[in-house]
Amino acid sequence: MIRVPRDECVNTETATRKEWLDTNGIGGYASSTSINCHTRKYHGLLVAALKEPRGKFVLLSKVATSLVHNDLEFHLSTNKYPGVYHPTGHQFVEEFEQGLYPSITYRIGDALIRKSMMMVYGKNTTLLCYELLEGKVKPTLRIRPMLAYRDIHSLTRENMFLRPKSYPEKNGRKIQPYEGMPSLYMGTNRTSEFHPGPKWSLNVEYILERDRGFDYQEDLFCPGMFELPLQKGKPVIFAASTEPLGNLERTRKKELERREAAFDACKDRSNSGKWLKYFSDQFLIRNASDFASVVAGYHWFGEWGRDTMIALPGLTFHAGRREFGEEVLAAYAKLERNGLLPNYLDQRSEHLAYNSIDASLWFFWAVQEYLKTKGSKQFVMDNIYPALRSVVSAHLEGKVPLCGIGEDGLLYAGNENTQLTWMDAQAYGGPVTPRHGAAVEINALWYNALRFFLELAPEDDELIERANSAADNLAANFIDRFWNHADNCLSDVVNEHGQDHCIRPNQIFAVSLPYTMLNTRQMRAVISTAQSHLLTPYGLRTLSPRNPLYTPFYRGDSDERDSAYHQGMVWPWLAGHFGEALIRQAEDKSGTKAFLRKYFKPILRSFPDNFGIGSLPELYTGNPPHLPKGTIAQAWSVAEAIRLNKILGGR
Repeated sequence: MIRVPRDECVNTETATRKEWLDTNGIGGYASSTSINCHTRKYHGLLVAALKEPRGKFVLLSKVATSLVHNDLEFHLSTNKYPGVYHPTGHQFVEEFEQGLYPSITYRIGDALIRKSMMMVYGKNTTLLCYELLEGKVKPTLRIRPMLAYRDIHSLTRENMFLRPKSYPEKNGRKIQPYEGMPSLYMGTNRTSEFHPGPKWSLNVEYILERDRGFDYQEDLFCPGMFELPLQKGKPVIFAASTEPLGNLERTRKKELERREAAFDACKDRSNSGKWLKYFSDQFLIRNASDFASVVAGYHWFGEWGRDTMIALPGLTFHAGRREFGEEVLAAYAKLERNGLLPNYLDQRSEHLAYNSIDASLWFFWAVQEYLKTKGSKQFVMDNIYPALRSVVSAHLEGKVPLCGIGEDGLLYAGNENTQLTWMDAQAYGGPVTPRHGAAVEINALWYNALRFFLELAPEDDELIERANSAADNLAANFIDRFWNHADNCLSDVVNEHGQDHCIRPNQIFAVSLPYTMLNTRQMRAVISTAQSHLLTPYGLRTLSPRNPLYTPFYRGDSDERDSAYHQGMVWPWLAGHFGEALIRQAEDKSGTKAFLRKYFKPILRSFPDNFGIGSLPELYTGNPPHLPKGTIAQAWSVAEAIRLNKILGGR
């Protein structure tokens, strides 16, 4: 259980920096801040993943809630408008809690009211539950739904195309604001009265969008107001859904039971580790094509092949979700084309983008992690091996687009205009970190893939001899081509310009992956350089601070932020591979594990104070105090924290 106390909630400066997230397992989510004052265009109480039209849409942005007693109306909501917060419901907040679901407790006089928010698994349905916990009053509850009805990346303005009329449903209403969009069903578990009163709230502001250099003002539409009594012992449930509402009490009870069972299934020696495993389920979805997949991060990332393969072991095999992990592996295996896996599954169409060189190579590592956690080799041979073999074959036969094996055995990919590795940021119209040629982690991954293929291949496979020869040739030349004698570590890239001596974390994978081309002395040299230049308690920097290109801050508009993305920002997911690499070459493995448990405590045993509640972010700034930035919840950050905890002795 994570709590935000009253003194932090009543201060809008601190309260709006703490964001909660709740998901529905099909790509939709609900999210806001600890006082439900939206700061992003991505915030909303019903952000639905739709099949038609395909994509993610903020349907119900929020509800304006108030209590009426003795002709006095107390507003529980808080919105940001130009120059002012209105209304100021945060002044009544007693506490925010994030447990199995997020909830806010309000105190007005002697009355204590709790509002909880949760989505229903497998449905684009959000339930709000209002409970009078203390107090002798019997106030009237007023609920005013505020609709956005737009794509998550867009904003809505008052317009003449919206259809304001709503229609009666049992204890509720139905409205279809725009043609081509689904209807929204809204209702309560108890008899309520609906008062039509179409109204636009103009210029609601999202301050984080302003800070990110985007449009940040929106108009929200309210079709009217639900009104009903609130009594102690008789909770009021308000629901918003893209489908007709059933028995809301039964629906909520069933969802609570599902969450309790999911939490009980999360085994870990530490309380924080158990919660991290529970929250990690937020990234596992079945998308609009009923495809078992992984959301790379919330709020704005989609399903990416590279991120999926890196995050999958921690989210599934090390978190007690083996069957779902198997589904994802099998599903992606069927999408292999010309030695590649799709790096992008378009949320708005069936389009698959095969624009990364490493997604298919990380696929091998994900399978290795599956087998390491006592996965079924028979499952691998029946469902995964054909795709693994196809990847190896395509590379050896030169069929992979923009990629080829040189005479030195190294895998070369891309050109000056492409970004095919995980450091793929572009700004001001071009790549920020051009890494075409032979990238160090790509070759480490390729060698690992070859050796793992040879481990699995039947003795009569005609590809064995060529794969073995390719692995031997790569190993024979790797150190000579990559070793940076000046810094006693591995170069980041080798291409027509020679060696790129930027000290980056990509060399760590040459030590951490199951099959390595380095001896112990070389491993220790790589680790030593990484520790000296890149290591922080939150992960590894993406560039050494001594480099003139190093950027410690992540701020400004999109181009400014993307320019800093891989030029010094700290990425938490890299801590998993650094930890594994450090243990691999250590003489005192027990002492090394103790050091890592203590050093990485900020990402293994705690969550950011001012960011995503109950999760780990995409990145941190390069210089202390290492502020969380990017997405508030990132799949591979959470996944690698879970996996590293397992490596260090967690359950």
